[in-house]
Amino acid sequence: MPKPWYPFEEFKKLQGTINKKIDFIFSDYKKPFSNIRHNQDSVFIDIKLPEADKRKIILETDFSKIVVMAAKKLDHGKEKYYRSIYLPPGLDIERAKAKFSDDSLNIVIPKKKSRKRIKIK
Repeated sequence: MPKPWYPFEEFKKLQGTINKKIDFIFSDYKKPFSNIRHNQDSVFIDIKLPEADKRKIILETDFSKIVVMAAKKLDHGKEKYYRSIYLPPGLDIERAKAKFSDDSLNIVIPKKKSRKRIKIK
């Protein structure tokens, strides 16, 4: 009897392989602590970047995830931070705002206002 195929298990294995390769590529980066919360109107992302230089923070999005890269100078070189956070659907990325203060990057992404019902004729 053939063994049953579980496609989601295959996707899980593939995601694990991809994550290991990404972790290897960014192995010299530190993964900063982050906190993600939301309410009915927005998603809030707080990322701790101790002693990071505000001018050296890069924040990018492709609408499905947000990527944060930062650096801080040390006496013996540089320490780099990298964090990638996948975003839920239904966010209005165009109206996102970010603020850096007290070694914390705070990102607010509003949710799209409403869904429209389509009347079936």
